[in-house]
Amino acid sequence: MPTRLQALLGISHPVIQAPMAGVQGSRLAVAVSNAGGLGSLPCAMLGLDAIRAELDTIRAQTDRPYNVNFFCHVPAPADAAREQRWRAALAPLYREFDLDPDKVPGGAGRAPFDDAIADLLDEFRPPVVSFHFGLPAAALLDRVRGWGSRILSSATTLEEALWLQDRGVDAIIAQGVEAGATAAFSCPTT
Repeated sequence: MPTRLQALLGISHPVIQAPMAGVQGSRLAVAVSNAGGLGSLPCAMLGLDAIRAELDTIRAQTDRPYNVNFFCHVPAPADAAREQRWRAALAPLYREFDLDPDKVPGGAGRAPFDDAIADLLDEFRPPVVSFHFGLPAAALLDRVRGWGSRILSSATTLEEALWLQDRGVDAIIAQGVEAGATAAFSCPTT
């Protein structure tokens, strides 16, 4: 008998593949979805063109539910002096491992969910959208709901979980400080 989570997400097996930003793309997400779990595409480190290409690939290779994952942080303002300090602090490691510090891109490298991403996703209307580090602004969250997408978000504390429940997410990912590939899920009743 399917669990409540399986029924909510339309999956055969109670498996949600962790979105691992920077180390995986659509290939793993498609494999998990085709196997009956929920494959996840990490999008926080992808530009709009890359997100589009990955979603085109997913839709061409599976008709099963999949998840797209985004961060919802407030980016730190650019600070050239701070960037120079951390580069100087890491200089011995760059030399030790024969790395070129000029090839390391500046900035955070992870973009939060915004209007441009929502505009792109409107074309795809993904079955599931998940968020880390909070939720997007209410208007953006309403757009996601308007597509019929299920909304998942992670919480590292009870207070965060209650905050997410109050905002009507479909399931809460209980994530520990280790932030590994294991998590527990709760489907709040709303």
